[in-house]
Amino acid sequence: MLRFNDTEKVLELGVHDLIEAGPRRGDLRLQIAWSARARMRAGQEVHTMYQGHRAEEDEHFRREVTLKHTLMVRGWEVRISGRLDGLSREGEWEVVEEVKSTTLPTPRLLERTSEDFPAWTRQVQLYLWFLSAARRPAIGRLILISLLDGGQHILPIDENGELGHWVEAQLDWILHQHESRQAWLARRRQAAVPFAHPSFRDGQQELTAEVEETLARGGHLLLSAPTGYGKTAAVLHAALRHAYAHDKRVFFATARTTQQQIAGDVARLVAEQGLPIRAVQIRAREKICLNEVVICRSDSCRYAADYHDKIRDGDVLDRMWEPPDGVTGAPTVDEIVTLADRHQACPFALTIDSVAQADLIIGDFNYLFDPSVRLAQVSDQMSDWVVVVDEAHNLPDRAMGYGSPQVLLSHADTAVDLLMEQPDFARVRPLVELAEDTADWLRAGVERIPRNARDGEVAYALEEGLDAHTVRELSDRFDGLAIDYALLSASQPMVPAGQTDPWLELARAMLRLRSALERGGDETVVLWRKDRRYGRRHRAPRQQLSLVAGPARDADFEDTTTGLRLLCRDPSGLLRPVMAGLDSVVCMSATLTPSDFYTRLLGMDEDRLSVQTRPSPFPPENRAVWLVPSVSTQYRHRERDQAATAAILNESIAATPGNMAVFFPSFAFMESMVPLLEMGDRPVLQQGRGMSESARAELLDTLREGAGHVLLAVLGGIFSEGVDLPGEALVAAVVVGPSLPQANLSRRLLQEWYQQRYEEGFRYAWLVPGMSRVVQAAGRVVRSAEDRGAVVLVGQRFLQRDYQAFFPPEWFVQKTSSPGEGLRGFWEG
Repeated sequence: MLRFNDTEKVLELGVHDLIEAGPRRGDLRLQIAWSARARMRAGQEVHTMYQGHRAEEDEHFRREVTLKHTLMVRGWEVRISGRLDGLSREGEWEVVEEVKSTTLPTPRLLERTSEDFPAWTRQVQLYLWFLSAARRPAIGRLILISLLDGGQHILPIDENGELGHWVEAQLDWILHQHESRQAWLARRRQAAVPFAHPSFRDGQQELTAEVEETLARGGHLLLSAPTGYGKTAAVLHAALRHAYAHDKRVFFATARTTQQQIAGDVARLVAEQGLPIRAVQIRAREKICLNEVVICRSDSCRYAADYHDKIRDGDVLDRMWEPPDGVTGAPTVDEIVTLADRHQACPFALTIDSVAQADLIIGDFNYLFDPSVRLAQVSDQMSDWVVVVDEAHNLPDRAMGYGSPQVLLSHADTAVDLLMEQPDFARVRPLVELAEDTADWLRAGVERIPRNARDGEVAYALEEGLDAHTVRELSDRFDGLAIDYALLSASQPMVPAGQTDPWLELARAMLRLRSALERGGDETVVLWRKDRRYGRRHRAPRQQLSLVAGPARDADFEDTTTGLRLLCRDPSGLLRPVMAGLDSVVCMSATLTPSDFYTRLLGMDEDRLSVQTRPSPFPPENRAVWLVPSVSTQYRHRERDQAATAAILNESIAATPGNMAVFFPSFAFMESMVPLLEMGDRPVLQQGRGMSESARAELLDTLREGAGHVLLAVLGGIFSEGVDLPGEALVAAVVVGPSLPQANLSRRLLQEWYQQRYEEGFRYAWLVPGMSRVVQAAGRVVRSAEDRGAVVLVGQRFLQRDYQAFFPPEWFVQKTSSPGEGLRGFWEG
């Protein structure tokens, strides 16, 4: 780690820092599926064994020898230290030995030269340079040891006469970056953070003060405030004020792209008022890719080729913060894409590179909480971050997914198919054997499922459902072949550009499985499942090296369920270390009821925790809420009450003069009701399954025109949460029943866990997710003090006390069997 003492102008760093912290060069890296932690463990074992053997055979051998070197650069005293794996002596020469483990098998390893390992070679050369400066003549050796078979390859390393110039250039760059950052922080400290809008709404200023007080003590805040309150602007104002005063950075974590846009608007508004800020939105790779297909290989994407050189030579990062036609410091996603295109560079990689300089990051939950994709800037400097989690009611389910990896049999079978089509089968044979062994292991697990298992699925405790030794053994083999596969793919791509690589999918799935298995405890169970059509695909014995089709094979059948999945029933164990390491955290939403559910599952620290619920600032007479309990929306009653439900919806549609939305519990329910709805001449907008982002944006733009549209959508979907539809964009929302989760084995296991752990089985497993979707959808109306809007709740269950406990306190609910009359009176009034 780099350690700067600005007072004395001293920099201390290690040899690895010197090599890795400098400017990168060349292409974007190859895609490799491996576990760095597992490889580190294996490498440590190899080092220990080698050092022990050398100590026995060579009396001059010393292990873990520390070397230090000091020089002056840019007026700084720079102290570089490194630890040699081994130091010995041959005559007048000292011998530097650096041991590295590799996943290459010995025959492939022996083909390599020092040029294939530039970073490792540079490390040995640095040690030789240190010794030379101390007038100690030395020679160097790079000892490469195969993790696969234990073979060794010893490469002699000569001293590099030009290394001193390289060292000074690296240090000059590192110090320049640090000095620039410190100058930027000093500029920030002198700045007053403005509020994004001309004035505060009712309650916003008090909220800002309360949030800032929580952040000042390093607290965890669970904040509930109604939709339309202005939480984003108020909380970001407090977060930026705290960050700017204490040299911290802000991460605004979201579940949806639409929420990113709202936070991005706030950043641009404060930037327009002169605040020195560098704010970046991280958009998913596939959503901003400029290539014809999403594939980050220099041979298939001109935006990946020479990426680092283009960024450095074009000063692209500096230009990003000062776009010619945009707001200084707060570029939009489109502006970043345009800049990247101008320099023929990958916009996603540019966005990730900009994180190192940014004051405000706006990005998906994954970049903060998912262990497999968390940003290195966050992992390495947790305490530097003030985190705001928007729409935090979505985080428990998302985090459960981080701990619930799955490995599908179809991935293994497809990987075998792919590899067996390769012309040089000898090179891919180890890969084929591993994929087939994985498929055999999965197939054996699936065969354990009893014939009478409900939905073809069965659950086991962690230690009963999986053989941890087998998982580790297979995963280690995937680790061992990772580099081989990457090199093979680079020289001869296995799949056409743009298509999913089944080998990489399988390898990553196995590595995620091992990681989750190592973290998991009683909260995690193993689910084995087979599709009802399982068995239509048969494979020949390995020695035949070909596939045969069974008599019932369905060529169009894609099995996306047969295999295994871990189910993490409680994400608190995964989230708690992250929450604990951050400077401070605000988790906010309109639907954080009950608070005990969220504080427990989000892993928030009770000693640092405060819970706030803000009342609605809007006039209560501007919102009308009707409850129609005359029909049942339960699954078993839907067909019986279908006509009556349609009559209620038609009545509500006819009585509403402007834009309105009807939210259903599922696509299937919505699609069954559409033929019964009477729209007259009203234009209709309907949410489709798997809508593209552009289609969603077009629908929202149409809705904002306020032309009397009827939107048909599903609860929990993109149009019921996280979108801002003020004024005439949406004046009424009809919610057809609570959107309880689908009844399946996973949900029953969740209920069981919540009952055992918290004595809240039904409420936590069913009511919390179902009713949060209802409140979120209803919150799309009445978004400002001037808005007037209506909510109609359809279904008997809304009468029950357990369900009504989730109703916001500002709702004044009126029971009716015919909402039309009330709606007409409300609009006329």
